Amino acid sequence: MGKKYKEIEGEPIFKTSKIVINCYDKMMTAEFDKASRYLSECNLGHKDHLQMELLFEETALMLGEITKDFSALLWFEKYENYCCLKLTAKTEMNFEKKEELISVSSSGENAMAKGFMGKIADIIETGLMDFDYVARLQQEYGGVNVGFGSMGIYDGYDGIGDMNAAWCLSDYKSSLNDAIDDEGDENEASQEAWDELEKSIVASIAEDVIVGTKSNVIEMTIVKALKHA
Repeated sequence: MGKKYKEIEGEPIFKTSKIVINCYDKMMTAEFDKASRYLSECNLGHKDHLQMELLFEETALMLGEITKDFSALLWFEKYENYCCLKLTAKTEMNFEKKEELISVSSSGENAMAKGFMGKIADIIETGLMDFDYVARLQQEYGGVNVGFGSMGIYDGYDGIGDMNAAWCLSDYKSSLNDAIDDEGDENEASQEAWDELEKSIVASIAEDVIVGTKSNVIEMTIVKALKHA
């Protein structure tokens, strides 16, 4: 469970400055232009640098899809064999607002998330409301629901701070593989979900993606193995 990420626990060799992101009333402000300079300070190999830039660009686009009010910090960390894109997001949530948002999330709108990063945005957006609802996220493939949330979510996680619950790409992949081995319509639906993963830049480049939550804080780590010194 999250084994690859746990292998890089400990202090990073280098940690960049943080980019501040704010989203209020569906208007996002962020100094994303600083990302390339910050990433250069990690002194990665050429191909690794380009791939980390792609991961950043996909993350920035994903954040733009989140419609809930939030503030966040984004930065890079370099380890001996890995580079991570890190994000921590927080929302100010009162009871009335939370009830309103949960009501919306229960209506089935989460099933409209398109593409792998759209689903990550859905996890973050829903998690900012109440992570219990993330486990119920469904995505329809060929008329059959595949539990994007329930595949790979568990309570407690040692590898991403003191989180109450976490979702993990590597475990989601493993769950889909197991489902594909089954017979019937679920097999076909899971295969379609797997095909979607294969089309994703992030899912193809990243070693793992971990999203964890505690209270009104969401943390995301995208892990990329450094293969091109």
